[in-house]
Amino acid sequence: MIRWLAIAACMMATPAAAQMVSTPYQVTEDGVSAPTGDQDMSFVVNYVRIAPNIGIGGRLSDDGVARAKSAGFKTLIDLRQPNESGVAEEKAAAEALGLLYVSIPMPRDAEDIPDILPKLIKRLETAGDYPILLHCASGNRAGAAWALYRAERGVPAIIAIEEGRAAGMKSRESVVRELMDLE
Repeated sequence: MIRWLAIAACMMATPAAAQMVSTPYQVTEDGVSAPTGDQDMSFVVNYVRIAPNIGIGGRLSDDGVARAKSAGFKTLIDLRQPNESGVAEEKAAAEALGLLYVSIPMPRDAEDIPDILPKLIKRLETAGDYPILLHCASGNRAGAAWALYRAERGVPAIIAIEEGRAAGMKSRESVVRELMDLE
């Protein structure tokens, strides 16, 4: 089982906050969801809609923030490190367009990754934030984050790994397997 499953206890919602909690799979009242593959998502490297409310991918093109807003996204969750190319510009563009920009830098080392999970869970499960574009530079970290999120939410580890692969996880799989205590 995942070593850091204990963080779930810290995530218990208060009654008032519980009304704001949702899941990436619940259809929102307004019916708005993440774009599907039949739409032009060429502004996001390796885009995939992994859940009705969540799109995952890599780097955004130069006009990607404006196109993300046009595609209906309300929130951008960026897993890149603050010093990576384009991060500051993306944040400024998102804020200028009224999008919620959330930076959750994904660490390289397995022992540091559990520290970001509570913040990621909060953002992935806040109904007012949907639809969400979760991204990094290539989709690898975003796919890994998705796999960890799904495993923490009770999806069997091997299925969570497959979902992570479908979402773009490649070289980060060994780190995810380590965190899930898989060989």
